[in-house]
Amino acid sequence: MALYRIATSNDIETIAHLHAASWKTTYRGMLSDDYLDNHVTADRIKVWTERIEQPAENQRIILCVDDQERAMGFVCAYGSSTDPFGTFIDNLHAAPELKGRGVGRKLMRKVYEWSLEVYHQPKLYLKVLEDNLPARGFYEKVGGTNQATLTEIMPGGSTVKACRFVWDTFEF
Repeated sequence: MALYRIATSNDIETIAHLHAASWKTTYRGMLSDDYLDNHVTADRIKVWTERIEQPAENQRIILCVDDQERAMGFVCAYGSSTDPFGTFIDNLHAAPELKGRGVGRKLMRKVYEWSLEVYHQPKLYLKVLEDNLPARGFYEKVGGTNQATLTEIMPGGSTVKACRFVWDTFEF
């Protein structure tokens, strides 16, 4: 059984390690091997420490855990009632071994419900690396529209192309 809850400072390392594992399996060939092999975990611990201990006012981090508190996935979003694209999903990751089991979809649903309740905003958007074809396929499957391709500089210094996926509403 999955439990979806707001992340706390006790979850920093769990989220950071899940994020690093996801990047190591997904972004190989997109980000530098040196970054993925030697720096990604420490970098993600730093990022998640800052985000959880000093959260932005409009930030929401939701962690999905199983009945033994093992991390299944997480999402970090920034709500907005004024951004023309809506609430920004900055991170959405499921444990690599759980992809395709509905964790990402449910996390997106949780963000949508929060955004609608707090910001009266039905729109969502995120950026995904152009070469991350499985994620792009998932976002298309759940109703997202690829509205732009952008150039991004990633941690570790890699320059990549990213697609901006937008949902005018999240209905499923």
